[in-house]
Amino acid sequence: MAAVAGRLWADVDSPENSNFSEHVTRRTPAQARLDMMLISGGDERIWLDPVTRRNRYGAPASPASEELWFSSAAASAISPRGYAAATRAFYAHARMGADPAALFNDIRIRIAALVGLPGMEVALAASAAEAEFTALAVARALFDRQIVNILIAPDEVSDGARAAASGRHFGDTAAFAPHVERGAPLAGWAEEEAALRTVAIRDDEGLALPAFEIDRAAARHVADALAQHCAPILHLLDSSKTGRAGLSREAARGIVASCGDRALVVVDASQLRCTFEDIRADLEAGFLVIISGSKFAGGPAFCGALLIPPCKAAQLRDMKLPAGLGAYTARLDWPESFAHAFGAGSFAPANLGLALRWVAALSEMEAFAGTPAAIRDSVVARFAETVRRAVASNMNLDFLDAESWRLGQPATIYPVVALGADPAQTQRLHDWLASPLGAQGASDLDRICHLGQPTVAGERAALTISLSMPQINGVAERLSQNMDFDAAFMPLRRDIELLFRKLDVLVSRTRTGAPPMSRPARSSLAPAHALRQRLGVP
Repeated sequence: MAAVAGRLWADVDSPENSNFSEHVTRRTPAQARLDMMLISGGDERIWLDPVTRRNRYGAPASPASEELWFSSAAASAISPRGYAAATRAFYAHARMGADPAALFNDIRIRIAALVGLPGMEVALAASAAEAEFTALAVARALFDRQIVNILIAPDEVSDGARAAASGRHFGDTAAFAPHVERGAPLAGWAEEEAALRTVAIRDDEGLALPAFEIDRAAARHVADALAQHCAPILHLLDSSKTGRAGLSREAARGIVASCGDRALVVVDASQLRCTFEDIRADLEAGFLVIISGSKFAGGPAFCGALLIPPCKAAQLRDMKLPAGLGAYTARLDWPESFAHAFGAGSFAPANLGLALRWVAALSEMEAFAGTPAAIRDSVVARFAETVRRAVASNMNLDFLDAESWRLGQPATIYPVVALGADPAQTQRLHDWLASPLGAQGASDLDRICHLGQPTVAGERAALTISLSMPQINGVAERLSQNMDFDAAFMPLRRDIELLFRKLDVLVSRTRTGAPPMSRPARSSLAPAHALRQRLGVP
C-alpha cells in the first residue's frame, strides 16, 4: 500500500526547508501535482475544462478567494484553510513508506468525533450519489427480499439520485472506470435491483407542499411495499438544494416504530445544514446518514460518506459488495471491519484524491464545530436579514418560496427568482454572474459571483444563494481579533451587497433589451449540462 502512495506522489518537493505559507501560495510543480490529486478519484463532474481550468461547478482546483462564493448548495472552490490542510496532508503522505491506511482511518476518526457516537462506522464515498450505492449495498445485506427505494424530491437533490437509488450507473464515467454504461445496473446487481418510488415536496406549479402531505405520501409508499412483501428504504431529506426538507423526523421514527426491522431509513444530510447533534440522534434512532463535506462544509466537490449506526454495523459482518461497485469505491474507503466485503470483484486500494478533499473539508468542519453556537447563529441570522432586505428592496426579484419573507427561523439557503422565473433566462443570469460584467474594466462588478446551479420548480427556476461554513468561520476569526460583530460581518455583507448589485444590473439590462455585458467574456463556468438539456437552452 505504501508503494502505491509512493508511485502516485513521487518526486514531491518537501517544504521542510522553505517557508510553508509561501510554498502554499506560490505555484510550483508540487502544487500542480496537488491540484491534480484534488480532482482525481471522481467523474467528469470535477474534471477541469482544458480552457477555463474549472470543473462543471465553476470551481478551480485551488482557492479563488477573489471571487464571491454563494454556491454551497451545489459546490464551492476549496478554501485557503482547506487548501493548506490538504497541502500538509499531501506532503505528509507523499513520502515512500507512508501508510495511506493511516490517513483514511484518521479521516473516519475525525468524522466520528464530530458526531460523537461510539461504535458508528464511516464508509467514504466520492459524492452523495455514490453514497446512495453504499446505502443500497447495506440494505441488500440487511434484507433478503426485493427492495423498494423511496426518494424524497430527487430532482432537488442531484441529477444522479434516481439512477443510483436503483443500482444503476448515473453517468458515463466513474472514479475508477473511464467508461460505464449510463442507466445499466452495476455488475453483481440484478436488472431491477431496487424498485424506485418518489415523493414530491412541491406541487406541479412548484409550490411547497404541506409537511403532513409529504409524511402521508411517504408512509403510504412504505405500507404498499410491506404489503407486497418488499423491504422499503425510506429517505428523509434534511435539506434540498432550495433549502426545503422532506419527511419529518417524527414521521420517520413513527414509521420505524410501526414496522421494526422490516424497513430502513436513510437520512440525506448531504447539504450538512443540520447540527452534528441532529446526526447523532438520527444514528441513535438506527438511521443511516449520508453527509458531504463539499456543500455547506465548504470542502472541494466530491467528498461524501455514509454513516452507519452501531446497531446496523453489527449486522453487516457478512456483507458483500457487488463487483460493479469497484468502479466507485476503494478498499480504504471502508473501515477494516468491512475487509471481507471485497471478495466479489476487483477494487482499487485507495482513492487518495478523496482523502485530500476530506482533509480540506474537515479543517472547516472542525473550525465550525469549535465556534460557539451563539456566534454561528448570529452570523446565520445576519446573513438571512441581509438577503431578505436585498430581495425586498428590488422590484425585479422575489423568493421562490413565500415563507422566505417571514422573520422566522433564519435559513442558510435562499432560492431567488428573477425575470419571471423563466428557466432559460435564469440559466443565463447564472452564467453571466460568473463572468466579468465588463462595464469599466476596473469595476467591482467585474468580480465573478458564484451561485448554486439553477433549480427548476414546476415551470419556474430559481437561483440559490447559500451560506457556507468557511464564511461563518471567517466572521468568527475576525471576532477573535477583538472586532465587534458589525465590523466582523462587514466583509461578508459587502460581498452579498455586491452580488445583488451585479444581479440587478444584469436583470435591468435584460429587461431593457441591452446586452448584459459590454464586451464578450468567457464564463468561468462549464455548462450546467443537465438543466440545459432539459430546457433546450443553447
